[in-house]
Amino acid sequence: MALQKPLTNFAAYIDGETEAQKLIKTLADQVVNADIPRVEGGIDANRWESVYESDGYKWVTYQKGYNLDVVGMYEHTDGNKYEVFKVPNWTDAKIIGGDKAVDADGYLHEVELSYFKEDAEGKPEPVNTDIGKDFGNYRTGRKIQVVQFSYTDGQTQEVKYVDVPGCLITVVVDDTTPVGYKAYLVQQTIDTLDGATEPSSEWNQFEIVVEMPSDWAYAVRGIKNGRFYYNYSRRASSDAWGKFTWGTITETYYEPNKQQYKFNELNYKADLLNSLPSRVVIKGTPTVPSGIPSRDYYVMFEQPVDDWNYINVYHGEGFDGSMAQGDPKLTYEGIVDPDTLKLGVAPTVIDQLKAHYVYLSWNDPNAVKEFVPPVVKWKLDYDGVTEIVSPAAHFFHGRDSTTAWLPNKKRRPDYLISYTMSVNNDRIVLVIEGDPSPNIHGYYRSFGYIGKIVPFNEYDHAGNFGVTVGMGDLRTDMTGYTKNDVITELNPDLYAKYGEYTSNGMDSMSMLKTRSNVLFQRYYPAFITHLPNYPSVGTLPPGLSKLIVDADGFQKSLWTGKYHASPIYLVHQAEGYRGYMDGVVAIHDHNLVNRDELIVDTEILKDTANPSLGTWTEVYKFFSIKSPLNLFKHSPSPDVITIAFLKEIK
Repeated sequence: MALQKPLTNFAAYIDGETEAQKLIKTLADQVVNADIPRVEGGIDANRWESVYESDGYKWVTYQKGYNLDVVGMYEHTDGNKYEVFKVPNWTDAKIIGGDKAVDADGYLHEVELSYFKEDAEGKPEPVNTDIGKDFGNYRTGRKIQVVQFSYTDGQTQEVKYVDVPGCLITVVVDDTTPVGYKAYLVQQTIDTLDGATEPSSEWNQFEIVVEMPSDWAYAVRGIKNGRFYYNYSRRASSDAWGKFTWGTITETYYEPNKQQYKFNELNYKADLLNSLPSRVVIKGTPTVPSGIPSRDYYVMFEQPVDDWNYINVYHGEGFDGSMAQGDPKLTYEGIVDPDTLKLGVAPTVIDQLKAHYVYLSWNDPNAVKEFVPPVVKWKLDYDGVTEIVSPAAHFFHGRDSTTAWLPNKKRRPDYLISYTMSVNNDRIVLVIEGDPSPNIHGYYRSFGYIGKIVPFNEYDHAGNFGVTVGMGDLRTDMTGYTKNDVITELNPDLYAKYGEYTSNGMDSMSMLKTRSNVLFQRYYPAFITHLPNYPSVGTLPPGLSKLIVDADGFQKSLWTGKYHASPIYLVHQAEGYRGYMDGVVAIHDHNLVNRDELIVDTEILKDTANPSLGTWTEVYKFFSIKSPLNLFKHSPSPDVITIAFLKEIK
């Protein structure tokens, strides 16, 4: 047997449909599980491999800030909130004459607002012999401890000592006491994750430690004018004739109810909602001649978050990815208002305590995080910084409705997407089509080519891997994109990372490397066609016009009885013609119906030793491409040329 191979590579043909939310996973599964036929018969080993799959995620991170000069408030068991006060240092308080106001036991005594009492002094008024003497400071019997006190811890039975200066107290309503209040030493705390509390000076939460001794409740809340007088005196002086007269009244008091405790309270705000798209990565290892090392190339399908009109396609070298860890819901459930959990919005925090602990764990390198997002990496270029991965090519199958009165103009994740694929170990050819049922004007039929082209140079294998896909309308209300979003000079960070002619993978073919190793450059289609057709260019140069074809004729040819198609060559503006697409032809979109089948007699004998076996026949599937931006927009016929790709060889 003298088997003779056809010029076109055999490929698996796949037809199916899936939901938009499952599209990238379905495409990847279909590729890596495709039964690729062998020319000798049977199934070839499929070298496509699934290497990574990650769901899409949304999570919330937080920024720490402060509310300044917040008044401390203690929440009591009665449900009411009470001010917290900070005790100043009154240990050095003096009375008239410079004597210490605080007694040996640490008490500051309240005095009456009277500078002379007959019953206490035994006379109606001072006499000349009292000149120079200070009268007053008659104690009421009330006192406050201002130095130190001790108490027994109810749990440990340990005696603890409290330095009064600087301590925090609150006074709550208590009708069981004569004054109607009780004063408590409180501690500023924060709840811990295990349900306990711990000290914190930045949280507006307080808990009772012990009841304050002496008359603190009276001093803070029981005094009508709010002043706790510890010095009220008057000196007996003399007039010009040496007779008794009163001097100036000296009064000193403490106003505990004005010693509000203020602090800077922690306050957390959410960042803009974080999100990552779902991703699937497959690895391809195209065929190379014997003696030439094979190379692996990676293709990443990405589903944008909450947008069911398209997917992104990337290609590059040396992919590495890590999976997500934890649960992203733990970063926002019960912490932010769920109605504000939207892309482009900073969610509203409704639980500061939970936000606090998410913030702490997120910013502690040693803490176990509630959620760690997945990470994807690619091989680095020679500079050690730039990743060898193409810009995102937007592969559209649907668009938003522009019907003004529709309340919801978006496509749903469960809308069906049909796909047709031709897969071999060198490349993937596919057409995806959105569901026309929701809107017969709001779907696309888009063509994509991923992988190796058939090279003219037999040694062209390193970097011979490309991507081109069809994009939707360049209108914000339809797709979210405008022409300005895909123009290189307006988006240098996206489309000029690899030079002035970096391809966007939509209006050109993005090839991994040129002959001179320039990454992701533009290659343009060339094909056999009649007079060019530029319907949107305006006035054509003199002597150049488009060919107006007969509406009912032209195809098929009356001379041959056949439909005529052309290989699609890929051309670089400096390096010239490189090769052609494997199993794809360009054909005039005229008098053909979408999904028609075109049969090609290759005239190549299957077996030169046995001509009776006949010749190889190639069957191509025709598609009327309906994507406003695609490879053919930079070609001689941007609006009338479409494609057919290989279904089978028999």
